Amino acid sequence: MQVNTNSYVRENPLFYQTTQNQQESATSFEVLLSMQSNQSTEKNQESQKSSLTNFDDFLSEFGVSWDSEEGRMVRTAQIVSAIQQYAKEHNTDPLKVNWQRANVSWNQNFANASRTEQKEMLENVLGVLESETAIQRGLYMGETESPAHFEKRKTQAAESLSAMLQNLKV
Repeated sequence: MQVNTNSYVRENPLFYQTTQNQQESATSFEVLLSMQSNQSTEKNQESQKSSLTNFDDFLSEFGVSWDSEEGRMVRTAQIVSAIQQYAKEHNTDPLKVNWQRANVSWNQNFANASRTEQKEMLENVLGVLESETAIQRGLYMGETESPAHFEKRKTQAAESLSAMLQNLKV
């Protein structure tokens, strides 16, 4: 008995894979965050939800809602900080780090950290917000965000996070 298969149907051309990887790398973290709710794996969603709860509660404690503009900017900076930390811990290129895995790791570390360690982690997030290059402009209401709006959001988020750090009891 002979089985015929078409190997081209199952394989993605190398060009397509490379182009897709480049597009995924170019996608802003805010777009990735918005796509997070569309994940197909329930296990991944449950893991993400349970790990975010502690940091979300921490933000809520200081009156910052996750779905506010400043909350999303703080979350974006937190994810960039998580990627940087994960890359450093695993001695790898930050561009090769799975942002979801890094985020889960960061949140678990945050939940298990002392207040002093949490403060250090939040200072790293603030450093990301204050950096000129760590976060790039994204989309706002479906269009490319203006530099002025982006800087305003970054400044508001940095001010909120600075206030949280000052009020954090160590």
